[in-house]
Amino acid sequence: MKDAMKRLLSLSSQERKGVMLLIILIVLVTAVNVWLKTHSPKETGAEATRLHNELAAFEQQLTLRNDSQSDNFKSGRFEIDEVNELFPFDPNQVTADEMRKLGIHNRLISTWINYRLHGGRFYEKDDLKKVYGLTDDHYKRLLPYIVITGAPDADAKPAPVKFRAPAPVDLNLADANALEELPGIGPVLSNRIIRYRSLLGGFYNINQLSEVYGLTDSVVVLLQNRVLADTSSLVKLNLNEAREYELARHPYIGKYSARGIISYRSQVNRINDAAELKKNGLISEETFEKLKRYLEL
Repeated sequence: MKDAMKRLLSLSSQERKGVMLLIILIVLVTAVNVWLKTHSPKETGAEATRLHNELAAFEQQLTLRNDSQSDNFKSGRFEIDEVNELFPFDPNQVTADEMRKLGIHNRLISTWINYRLHGGRFYEKDDLKKVYGLTDDHYKRLLPYIVITGAPDADAKPAPVKFRAPAPVDLNLADANALEELPGIGPVLSNRIIRYRSLLGGFYNINQLSEVYGLTDSVVVLLQNRVLADTSSLVKLNLNEAREYELARHPYIGKYSARGIISYRSQVNRINDAAELKKNGLISEETFEKLKRYLEL
């Protein structure tokens, strides 16, 4: 029996270390729980004062007194009390006390004033219907007494501001900042557009934007009315004077075609018509249609 208990209670070095670590963790957790219970955060006097001040400031904003009678709330509409006094009033200037004299409940008064505080203004009598909670019956009752003042033409709304679309951006003159303002174009694409423009010698058609790496067709469609390409600033290549590397760097030519053009030019001494490139198979017909705007003799 003693041998069995001894074997049961005997632990290896690793097991003893594990037990000790477990005991330490239990003690630490217990100590933390005790500390939290005895040191729970309490609202300081300064914090309490601040909260009370905020509450007082909020209550001070409520300039409306509570009705002595309970508000009627029917079908989501605020009702108006029996009118004890009716008098001319400007809905843009009438005070809370004057509204109350007109028989208007506090909730509707609050809605009315909040509408004005958020920039709302009444330009004609019908605009009073914008105040949520004012029923048609009570609007008709107040209608003869509505007087809108304080504007050159009290009965007329200001002329609507006409929207003017921004001027189109010239793809051949715009800098990176101007291009970044366009929808779908960020810093990366704006720099790519400028680099590709430099290689081309300028854009002659806005659809060439689809040739810029990373610029999708959907963005090109979105830019149709926002950009233009003034061809007067295109930089052209002189077929009889351009060097091979100058021809090769153009996106529509490349190294292989540039070498062919130089070889052909050395044979004929002078190229008299740019169409000779197409006729002699130096570039394809499709490429020539795009390239011809950048060539001169």
